[in-house]
Amino acid sequence: MFASFIMAGRKQAAFFVLLTTLLSLIFPPVSIFSGAAIALITLKISWQQGLLYSLIGSLVLATVTYLLKQDASLGFFAGFIGWLPIVLFATILAQTQSWRSTLQAVLTTAVLGVLLFHAYQVDTISFWQNSLERVKPAIAEAYQLGNEQADELIQNLSKWMTGVFAALIAISSILVVLLARHWQAMLYNVGGFGKEFRQLRVGLVPAIIVVFCIVVAILSKNTLAIEILIVAVCIFMLQGIALVHGIVKQQGMKPYWLVGLYVLLFIMLPQMTVLLAAFGIIDNFVDFRQKLAMKSD
Repeated sequence: MFASFIMAGRKQAAFFVLLTTLLSLIFPPVSIFSGAAIALITLKISWQQGLLYSLIGSLVLATVTYLLKQDASLGFFAGFIGWLPIVLFATILAQTQSWRSTLQAVLTTAVLGVLLFHAYQVDTISFWQNSLERVKPAIAEAYQLGNEQADELIQNLSKWMTGVFAALIAISSILVVLLARHWQAMLYNVGGFGKEFRQLRVGLVPAIIVVFCIVVAILSKNTLAIEILIVAVCIFMLQGIALVHGIVKQQGMKPYWLVGLYVLLFIMLPQMTVLLAAFGIIDNFVDFRQKLAMKSD
């Protein structure tokens, strides 16, 4: 329904982006829909149009920020910088028609972001400690922590926060583009998204680099290697999820297996993320789906 409305014309697309952008100020998760709309426009029309609607949404944020008597430029750049990666990755997917190329681009961009931040900010731990201190009451309330416990949590988070932040941006960008691709398939290629997603993989070379980072992190406990791993784990987790979807489809298994997967992912997010990422990394060396297909034949 959303997809057909967005693609009905420029006015409808602009209205959808404007509405979801405003609603996201009240309920932030709604921002995934404005991002998906921009990604859909990029996928189906062009990156220029995707960039145009990103600018429209950013101007809305700037206007709201100005009306709230705050710095309008902060509102503008917060929106534009958030949507720019989505336009970039949607453009790569549109031009290559390859999720492998797109995921590799996301992984490369996120890792470069981590490296550049370390080059720009010499003391990243102090930077994140100061930033997290501003939201300390919210952290304490969310996790039901005392003052000392909240301080300890902030101190621990600060060590890896650059990687966590990059990973969050990367995974949110991918999820937005995935939703946009799903919308596109609903309109123009019914059933195509499921087939694409079940074949999703990151690639052998990134998997080899990740294994190298794992060895370095274990032997040296290097902060930078660990932060790169945090980013990589989130990306390869998606391949792990795609692998499970592919196996369930190939083996004709009941859908409740997938329901169980997502329930476990919700209940045990850190553990399941690592487990799925591990299977995703191994899959690049073994190719479980191809082996199962050969056995079936």
